[in-house]
Amino acid sequence: MGLNFNRMDGRRITLKLNWYYRMMLSYTPIFFVVISTVIIVFFTTLNHQSENRYIETNRSIVAQMMKNTEVNLKLIERNSVSALLTDPHINDYFSERSKVIYDYFVIQKKLIDLKSSFPFVSSIYLYDESTKKILSDSNTYTFDSFADRQFLEKSIMQTEQTRWTESRDYTLSTIDRNGQKVVSLMKKYIYPTQQTGIIVINIYVNSMMEYLNQFSEHKQTKVHILDSSGHQFQNTSADRVSMSNFQTVSDYTGWAYSVESVNAAGYSALSLLSNIWIVFVLIIIVLALVWFTIITHIHYKPIHNLVEKINSSFGIRKAMSNSIKSRMHEFNIIESAIDNLLQKTLDYNSLQEAEATHRKRILIQELIAGQRMINRSEWQKEAAALGLPVDFDRLCAVSIEIDSYHTFSGNYKPSDQLLLKYILESAIREFASERDIALYYVWTEQHQAAVVLFLKEVHLPYDKTITEMCNDYRNWIHDNLELTASMGIGTNIEGISDISSSYRHAVSNVLLKAVFGTNCVIDQRMAQEKSDMNTYAILGAIPEMVHLWQKGEGQWRDKFIHMVSSLQKKKLGKSDLSTFATSLMQHLERELTSSSEEMAEIWRTSFQNRIETIANQTETLSELHQAIEGILDELTPHLDLQRESNSSKSIAMRMKSYIDSHFADPNLSLMGISDKFNMPTTNASILFKKETNEKFINYVTKVRLDHARKMLMDSDNAIQSIAEMVGYTHVLSFHRAFKKTYGFPPGEYREIYRAQRNV
Repeated sequence: MGLNFNRMDGRRITLKLNWYYRMMLSYTPIFFVVISTVIIVFFTTLNHQSENRYIETNRSIVAQMMKNTEVNLKLIERNSVSALLTDPHINDYFSERSKVIYDYFVIQKKLIDLKSSFPFVSSIYLYDESTKKILSDSNTYTFDSFADRQFLEKSIMQTEQTRWTESRDYTLSTIDRNGQKVVSLMKKYIYPTQQTGIIVINIYVNSMMEYLNQFSEHKQTKVHILDSSGHQFQNTSADRVSMSNFQTVSDYTGWAYSVESVNAAGYSALSLLSNIWIVFVLIIIVLALVWFTIITHIHYKPIHNLVEKINSSFGIRKAMSNSIKSRMHEFNIIESAIDNLLQKTLDYNSLQEAEATHRKRILIQELIAGQRMINRSEWQKEAAALGLPVDFDRLCAVSIEIDSYHTFSGNYKPSDQLLLKYILESAIREFASERDIALYYVWTEQHQAAVVLFLKEVHLPYDKTITEMCNDYRNWIHDNLELTASMGIGTNIEGISDISSSYRHAVSNVLLKAVFGTNCVIDQRMAQEKSDMNTYAILGAIPEMVHLWQKGEGQWRDKFIHMVSSLQKKKLGKSDLSTFATSLMQHLERELTSSSEEMAEIWRTSFQNRIETIANQTETLSELHQAIEGILDELTPHLDLQRESNSSKSIAMRMKSYIDSHFADPNLSLMGISDKFNMPTTNASILFKKETNEKFINYVTKVRLDHARKMLMDSDNAIQSIAEMVGYTHVLSFHRAFKKTYGFPPGEYREIYRAQRNV
């Protein structure tokens, strides 16, 4: 049976030793090429870097020598100038006061003290130009007997202050034959007494060289200071010194610092070390080849066994019998099997993650909907398995609703909507994380999400913590996204079994944005400010308001405002807004369709769909108020034209319109109206009374007083001025008429209204 299986269709993959040899022969040349290249590059780079480091190190040492020398020279220069300017004894040498031997002794002592502060062995002297005398730290000289007068004369002739000189021969006396090499600095200062003070400092070159040579660790190292011509300071011959690779020129003195060899032994040792490394690497290569052969042989057997097992599996045999006609490489078999295994593992993990997410969402949705009751121990068991918070002291549900969702869905394509919703979710998680609050976030509707907050004792007071977090979250949305969101906060509860109650309160509160407005956070305290719904009386006033509007009476607007104000005090939701708008639409439709076919057609074609859209999409009472009032204002001209189409009624309406426009005319009268419309006075009065159900004079008074009342409430104009603006020439007549109509004089009416408004 096994023999037949091994020979079945000739398709069973057999491993041959030629694969083993192929592995060895294919990898070994690559190994040699790579290793050889690495060795060459490594040692070439090592030698190059060693040489560069050798050069840079020596240059750095020379530069440091120069820097240390310059620091000392600058110190000498600074101390000398300071003494020349501030030391009273040195200043006294250049004064016109006659001096005794003790005075010169004191000054010489000061020069010795000054010289002792110098880091190099030096000589110092003063030159008084007025007396032609030189005072050194050891003696006094006349200008003619002074051995260094040639340098002094040359320096005095220079108009600019000189810097440190190059190496020169120096002696104090003409009879002294033991001259030494020095570098000199001459400083000149003119005192306020017009006396010229000159101080000359001479630093012995041997002292400087001893200082420089102390930085060298090897005796064979030679440090040189060169002048501008390339001659050494300490060399007595005039021969030029060959230039060194390690040379630095000072910007301060202009001298060149040169060294013949520094740390050369280290460079030689490094070169020797490189040669040793070459031998060592060659040994490693040989050992690596031996190791490579042994390891390949050892590791080949597990691969052989693995391929045998894969080869004997049903899946591979079936796939190969169906699609493979030539022998496969054993590594291709392994790769195919591993890919298949990894894909199944990834699919399984994705399925597990999706299932866990789904289970969490289902659990939270069932709990907030009240479809499932669970105690604390059951919650701890399920929460631990699903990765939900286990320990908490209080719970609170928050309902988040995207404002104007119809606009949101119209402005963004579905993928962008999902992205923005993800941003909303991530943002509230971030705000909760800042306060160390755990939460779970789930979308319950397309426009609405539920958030369950898991609170601990550190979050006391709970209501304040939750409200502050929600307000920060709302403000962030308003400032950073092109949308707004309203939030309702439920009650905070102790047990997980009561989370549905908290969520019901949260949903009820977020619906109250109908009266509070969008982009708001509504908690229990704010919700309690509104009374429970009882809108039957308010809805019952709609027919009267619509009838007044249909007749063209201005009182309809006050009626409408009163209804809106009454609704504003109620716990009003979006469905209640829709009910109010639908009821109003039905009464409008009834009034307009019964008036005439023309008005019915205008209503159906231009306004009916608009009000239906408003009823379905408007989210706040203020938006509904503005939208419906705007539609009624648009319909009013059509009604006016309809009324004017009737002859007698049209004339009466025109008379009424004329009164509305000219009420401020003090000469407005029935006779004037009759002349305006070419009618007898009696006929005009009867027609006006019949069509408007009001006497002419009563209507004029009503219009004038209504405008006066609004001016009293909305302006600070004087009563005399208001009376004139509404057509009264005598303020007493205005007072009597106003009190008769409203029960109070104009001034008292204004005070009562403003007192009520402030309350």
